[in-house]
Amino acid sequence: MTEDIWKQPAKGFTDESIGRTEEQIVQKETEIGFKFPSLYREHMKIQNGGYLWKSALIHNGDVNELLFNGSTIDKIINHGGYKTLKGVLLEYMDKEELESSTDSEFINLERLPILSHMDGHTMLCFDYGYNVESAYEIPQIVHFELECADNGYEEKLRVKSYDDLINNLVYYGYESTSFFIGLKSDDPIKQIAETINKTFDLELEQKTDDGYGWYNFEKWYYGELKINSKLSAHLRITPNQFQSKTHLFQNNKDFNYVLDIDIRIGVESFQDNSNYLKSIIEEFLQPFLSKQNWDFLQIPYHKENPEELEKLEKLFDFKVKSSDEKLPPTMYKSNGGESDKSNDNTNNKSRSWWKRLWS
Repeated sequence: MTEDIWKQPAKGFTDESIGRTEEQIVQKETEIGFKFPSLYREHMKIQNGGYLWKSALIHNGDVNELLFNGSTIDKIINHGGYKTLKGVLLEYMDKEELESSTDSEFINLERLPILSHMDGHTMLCFDYGYNVESAYEIPQIVHFELECADNGYEEKLRVKSYDDLINNLVYYGYESTSFFIGLKSDDPIKQIAETINKTFDLELEQKTDDGYGWYNFEKWYYGELKINSKLSAHLRITPNQFQSKTHLFQNNKDFNYVLDIDIRIGVESFQDNSNYLKSIIEEFLQPFLSKQNWDFLQIPYHKENPEELEKLEKLFDFKVKSSDEKLPPTMYKSNGGESDKSNDNTNNKSRSWWKRLWS
């Protein structure tokens, strides 16, 4: 079964955002003159473009943000919009200028259907062989710089297939710093909020707004939980299902509530070193989590950042274990923050390395 990669629309599916039919996809393939990759076709049958949970790309051994600042996978629109990169470039370049923009012996920009308009300054395209004589049957994926390119467009990176692109996307970046925990409970959300309040001597605020367009709940709760004098956890407790019947985490519908945790110093969130933060979250929330049926649903990709760890050591006067030392049970190395073991709710008191955080 194909994994659902999308962030579902909070207000529900419309005729534009609902998954495409086979007929609609074939119609678009006829327009561009190429057949889409099988996995892309399956994804677009689930949902017609939109935001992805995993928007950063592991490429050449490093992780970098790719789809950010509102970037989405474009919708399939039949008989409308730009079909290829060529159509975009002709908006501000004349045909002669475009044809002389490369020294390549072969150039066919109509072999570059657009996958994402990104932020408008760059483009993500399927490449069916725009600079080779014979077209590719299976397209590669190319990220183009437009605004700062001398010839109007310049390759920034290339991935050998759509499948490789999707398989190397991770949840990471300045827009992806929250940890998400799923809760299975028959209690109403108000009672869960009250349990958190009693456990941590907190007063979560009831909210009814749409969270800048990301929410569609009758109510949800927000509050700041002080971990120590410098570190705090910004908490949001929401239903998993929107009032429109779409979900925050549609792949985890058995969890009916979601706890969103963002660890901060002041207004600054932590982008790196998620494995260490995960361990802190598990231990500090243990008095609440030990009474819940829970699991992590989304964890930021773990990128080791020595400078940030050094800052933490100075701020909190503790020493982080080196990578060759054995990590505590809840601080195991993970692939993109995705656990290789299921829920571990044990309260391990041996994690002495960070105990002084709480003082």
